[in-house]
Amino acid sequence: MVISLNTQKEPEKITSTKELAEYIRKSVMEDNELSDEEKAGKEAGILNKLKFGKKLTPEELRYLQKVNPIMYAQAMRVQAMAKAVEEQVKHARSKEEANQIVSNAMSSISKENSAREYMVAAIDRVSSEMHKSPGYNRLPNTDADVQKAKGKKSDISFKELEDDEGDGDSFDLNSWSQLQEVMDEMPKFDAGA
Repeated sequence: MVISLNTQKEPEKITSTKELAEYIRKSVMEDNELSDEEKAGKEAGILNKLKFGKKLTPEELRYLQKVNPIMYAQAMRVQAMAKAVEEQVKHARSKEEANQIVSNAMSSISKENSAREYMVAAIDRVSSEMHKSPGYNRLPNTDADVQKAKGKKSDISFKELEDDEGDGDSFDLNSWSQLQEVMDEMPKFDAGA
């Protein structure tokens, strides 16, 4: 059996269950063998991603879960809130409504919330991706425009406009899923017969 993780290392050949158990033990021990300096650097990198509203990889989330459960809980809340805002924006019927969803999400974050900075950054990222998307640009400006257009086209939402868009150069909110992200980060195993 050949085990190939998404790393720069050469794939390892494992021929027995004993070797597999040893490989797993080594992988788990790697995090424990990091020096305090390396741990601080890794945590700083993760915090930096959160400060800029970027999504954390499953590996980074696992690391936080092991080393800093409080930060892990904050990161999960941040990512859940960003995902909820993305979902709401997908169903917006006008630019005004989409912007209102983002504005409401921003104002709902308590000033006392310890993860406020990260949540604001994540919502900013969602907002900027939304504004760059072709589906957003094709939405009517206001809810009144939606009512006027009802005779021409039945209720059309941001999500439907995104589905209609055929060009793959821009970000497509519908093609991203957390499950796909997790699957992309999972180890890949090649078993030779």
